[in-house]
Amino acid sequence: MIKKTPILRTFARFLCSFVVLLFASSVYADDDTEMKIKLMTEALQARDSGNLLLAKAKLEQLVEIAPNDASVKRILAGVENMIANDGASGDQGVSAQEDRHAALQREAEYLASLESERIEKSMQSSREMREVARRQANRGEYDAALRTIGIAISGLDPNPMTQVLIEELKRDEREFLRQRSQYSATTANGSPDSISLHEASPDFVKLQQQIEVLNLRGRSQFFAGDIEGAEATFKQIEALDPNNSMAKDFLIKIARERQEMGHLNKLKTREQLLQEVSNSWQRPSIYEERPGIETVDTVVLPLTEKLNRIIIPSVNFTEVELSKVVNTLSAISEQFDATGLGVKGVNLVLIDPERADPTVNITLRNLSLKRILDFIVDSVGFQYEVEADAVVVRPGGENTNLDTEFFPISRSTVIRMTGGSSGGGVFDDPFFNDDGSRVREQGVANDAQTIRGFLQQAGVDFSGIEGSTLAYDGSAMIVTQTRRNLERIRNILNRYTDVKQVEIEAKFLEIQEGTLEELGFDWIVDERGSPGDPQYETGEVYQTSFRTLAEAASPTNASSAIIVNDEVIDNISPPELPGSKLLGAGTVPFTSVIGSIDGVDLNVTIRALSQQSGSDLLSAPKVTVLSGNEAKINVSQEFRYPTRFSDTESDVGSTRGDSGSAGVTITPGTPEDFETRNIGVELAVTPIVEEDDYSITLDLNPRVTEFEGFVEYGGPSIAMTQDRVVKTPSGFYQPIFAVREVDTKVTIWDGATVVMGGMTREDVVSVSDKVPFLGDIPFMGRLFRSEGESSAKRNLLIFVTANLVSPGGSPKRQTLRGVQPGSLFQNPTLVTPGGSESRSQ
Repeated sequence: MIKKTPILRTFARFLCSFVVLLFASSVYADDDTEMKIKLMTEALQARDSGNLLLAKAKLEQLVEIAPNDASVKRILAGVENMIANDGASGDQGVSAQEDRHAALQREAEYLASLESERIEKSMQSSREMREVARRQANRGEYDAALRTIGIAISGLDPNPMTQVLIEELKRDEREFLRQRSQYSATTANGSPDSISLHEASPDFVKLQQQIEVLNLRGRSQFFAGDIEGAEATFKQIEALDPNNSMAKDFLIKIARERQEMGHLNKLKTREQLLQEVSNSWQRPSIYEERPGIETVDTVVLPLTEKLNRIIIPSVNFTEVELSKVVNTLSAISEQFDATGLGVKGVNLVLIDPERADPTVNITLRNLSLKRILDFIVDSVGFQYEVEADAVVVRPGGENTNLDTEFFPISRSTVIRMTGGSSGGGVFDDPFFNDDGSRVREQGVANDAQTIRGFLQQAGVDFSGIEGSTLAYDGSAMIVTQTRRNLERIRNILNRYTDVKQVEIEAKFLEIQEGTLEELGFDWIVDERGSPGDPQYETGEVYQTSFRTLAEAASPTNASSAIIVNDEVIDNISPPELPGSKLLGAGTVPFTSVIGSIDGVDLNVTIRALSQQSGSDLLSAPKVTVLSGNEAKINVSQEFRYPTRFSDTESDVGSTRGDSGSAGVTITPGTPEDFETRNIGVELAVTPIVEEDDYSITLDLNPRVTEFEGFVEYGGPSIAMTQDRVVKTPSGFYQPIFAVREVDTKVTIWDGATVVMGGMTREDVVSVSDKVPFLGDIPFMGRLFRSEGESSAKRNLLIFVTANLVSPGGSPKRQTLRGVQPGSLFQNPTLVTPGGSESRSQ
């Protein structure tokens, strides 16, 4: 048995080498399988050469790759036993050889199983490639099918396991060759199919392939929920093929989904608006003080800043020429320049074409270089201009150099500078017959004069500098001035260019409540008996005259009716506004009890009413207005009433014969002139943004107007004939208004709210009528009393909130949740000729 061991070792080595070569030549070998074979081969070689430790290390690596492989674990256990029994002899050596022989057999079985697994994977891959080749052949792509089936055959090594599959693949290959030959023979007959579509219309094939790719992408986007991406893709398909039905079908589906989404947006917006109405009843909360906002500094050139920051302790010039003074200041500016702005010192240049060179006499201490230059040039009639790299000193007056610059200016800036005055007032005449050019020119000319006057008051001299001009074309100023004055204009515009506009939100909260409690009894006792009774005429009648609350609260009206011979023909009542009826008016008695006791008729009317009514008004309009301009908010009802009537005329006709009376014609006065009055709440607000760009001054003028009723002016008109007297009322009704008005000015911070109250009112009407003596009887006396009370309460609060807003519509300084200051508010979609398009984010 010991002698057979070398033979078994040789066989095992040969088998391992064969398996390794077989695995390496396979195209479809698995990476893990190759690693297993490599480690197993190295482990066996190390074990056979006696390097048991290396063999153990390789096997342990193999266990990490395949932890559930029992064969590897058995081989590893055998190597560990060999290491433990190393150096043993006798029967132990023979037993070890037998164990080694069994281990070699197990190793061979393990390698065989690995090879079987690899072959099975190769066969599965070849079967899949055969299916691909069959589909290609069904589409007529025979060349591609033959290439695919050839790759499948070459990927299989001939052995008993793969022999059947290889035969099947070769049979398919022969079938593909036959089909290709048959197709070639058929197309050779001159049929339309003899020319492939690629040859006949290559552009069409390319277009269809491109459409197919886009169609696949669009459908994927649509089903994934990317509606906008799918719409763009199908529109691209429609641009390539305007008659593509699939693209149109999906665009219809997208339009329907957009329509459903629009309906949801409508419902969402409706619910949100209703929620905002409910939330608007919340009164303003406490406004916490915020730190002050720094004002915007004017633009200062670096050289100007250096002139302001260089401080010279002392200068003393006595009868010194200006040229020497300029040179001296230029030299000492370098000595005292501690600003750190660029190169030390300032270049001072004197330009004196007339060589006047006046003498300077001045003594100054602890002043900036700019102030020293101001005093020196003013003392000798010169001036200086700060340029980018030097300060130029030149004579003033007629010889001053002028420059021209363009200053773009917005309309809001012009309004701020001119105080809202503009030449556009001539547009107010609707019958002004002009093409508009002359009117616009006149308005622009007026604005130019106003702007020039404003700059003149701000320190820019136009009258004293010859050649200086200012022109305004409606969008820009063209100014010819000295460089120093141009710098002044630039600094002024920097302060006025910022658009300052305020969003005014006025919230009106009005609560009205009316309550009425009334209980009364009206008695009628008739002792006259029944008609036909001898005592009917001599009996007595007792009746109470209690008032109702509606009768007690309503004013007493004079008779206003048409009367003919003391007979009322038609009553004329003053007009009523909606909601002006009294509480409890028009109600009927609760019940009436009628009976007879011992020949005495008894009628009791019970008036019992408990009534409550109320109305709540919430109005929160918003308006955005430029600073310094008036905004008006009107929540009211227009009431038109006549202010002038024509005269009342009467005409009495003549009689005919002895019978018949003359006809009477009375023409009442008709309204001729009317006036409109707003019944409700009116608010006029003029906001002014202060220079700190944080405080807002509001000129508030709220007015609450209520209708109280009508007053009839004039007396009745009477027309008399022989047997007829006609009396008609004047009918000249004039309304009475109750006005509550406040006129005030306040200064608030950005986002703050002004509360205006005190517009409260309560009207209480009470009635307490009783029958003397009977009404004072305990308990029973209540039946002879009529008591009631009505109360009408009204409370109006006005909240005015002012917010600084940017031209984009968002808050200018405040940060909202998810909205940064200065954001742009806009609609998410834009209508184009091709449809509604979403804006890019």
